[in-house]
Order: sequence, then C-alpha cells, then structure tokens
Amino acid sequence: MNNRIRLVIYGGVLSAVIMLATFAIRFPIPTGYGYINFGDGAIFATAAVMGPYAAVSAALGSALADLIAGYPMYIPATAVIKGLMGLVAGFALHKYKKMPWYLMMVLFLICELIMVFGYFFYEWALYASLPAAAGQLIFNSIQGIAGIATGLAIVPLARKIKISQVHKDMV
Repeated sequence: MNNRIRLVIYGGVLSAVIMLATFAIRFPIPTGYGYINFGDGAIFATAAVMGPYAAVSAALGSALADLIAGYPMYIPATAVIKGLMGLVAGFALHKYKKMPWYLMMVLFLICELIMVFGYFFYEWALYASLPAAAGQLIFNSIQGIAGIATGLAIVPLARKIKISQVHKDMV
C-alpha cells in the first residue's frame, strides 16, 4: 500500500479515536462552559504513532467532538490548540524514540500548558471577561492532569505500532 494512503487512513482512524476519547469519555463542568475529557491522552498516543502529522488528527478529532457536544464556539480554538499539542508532541516523540517517562511527562506538561493557556486566552476574548476565563483554569488544569496520566499510560503501547516507513518517506 502506498505510504501516503496509509498515512491518510491512519490519520482518519486516529481522528475518530481522538473524537471518541474526547466526546464519549467526558464529564460536564457545572458552569456549562465546556467539559473535562480524556482526549489529550489519545492525542499523545496519536503523536507517538504518527509523529508531527498527529497535528491534523488532533485538530480534526477534537474539533468534531466540540461540534457533536454542542460547543461550536470552541471549534476554532480547539482546532488550533489541540493541533499544536499534536504537533509539539509528535515532533518530540518522533525525534526521541527512547524518551524516558520523566521527560515524556515534561513534554506532556508543556503540551497541557499550551492547552490551559490557549483556552484561557480564547475564553477571555470569547466572553470578554477575565474572571470567566480565570474560572475555567482549574477545570482545564484537571483535564491536563488527566491527559498527562493517560498519555503516560498509553504512549508506551502506542509506540509499538509500526509505521516507521511512513515517517521515512514523509518527514
């Protein structure tokens, strides 16, 4: 099978996995501004499999979850923030194949800081209210912790998926 076709197929399937991990395993926040989910762990697993191409799957899968969940106003921010998380994690996990768990935790922390502060600034602009945006910091931080824990648990398993030829041809 052509490696470009394989990359598109994996990207589509992993977009669906990210969407399901984000939408199906979620906990609504009582304030109604969003939801806590485990999609970030799926983004990190996708980054381990696809390298920087995970950015596209992360952006698509997460944005689709917002659409289905009834939060269309978050789609632009989610696509950019989650895409950036997939890109950063994908580059690092692709470049450092034998990254120890403690460095992986630092990488995931950096990605979750992108998420927490990305949504903070977006919500500040969206709601034109610093207190409203600041009120979501705790919930986004909890989601970040869940993403780090999930990522640390499933990335070692995801690294066993072999598509290294795709990386050689495409990167």
